[in-house]
Amino acid sequence: MRAVIFETQNAVFEFGDQKEVTEIIRYNRSKYDLDQVANLQDLISTECDETIVIPEEPLYFDSIALDFIKIATSNGSVFCKTCNKRYSIKQLKSIKVGGGAKPVFIRQEKKKGIRELFKKRRKPPSMCGGEGYTCPADHDLISMITWKTF
Repeated sequence: MRAVIFETQNAVFEFGDQKEVTEIIRYNRSKYDLDQVANLQDLISTECDETIVIPEEPLYFDSIALDFIKIATSNGSVFCKTCNKRYSIKQLKSIKVGGGAKPVFIRQEKKKGIRELFKKRRKPPSMCGGEGYTCPADHDLISMITWKTF
């Protein structure tokens, strides 16, 4: 089985099994950009015996890598470039970015009174959030903002 490798600025992720990566992409297909998923599936399903290196330039694979780390059952590994050590995917620590992985809605108190009817309404503050992972030595490996309010 061929390994799928994804390199970021801080880490090198090696996902152990080509078949498992394609299954996760197929299962979560509706969450990703369909054109990019088709290109990625073509890249992964090539019939050569070499390892598959995912290019860093199109940033669509970051969200797939986060999903893979969450669901991974294989023996994938991560090389942290900061501490020069290799860790199992299961050893990574999950972190929240900003407001966390899921949007949080702010409850606004309803003010009573006639004056409130004629005041200019304030826009709720913009927020963003996401998720990421660090190595056991707390070095950032991968993180991504997954939602934003305007």
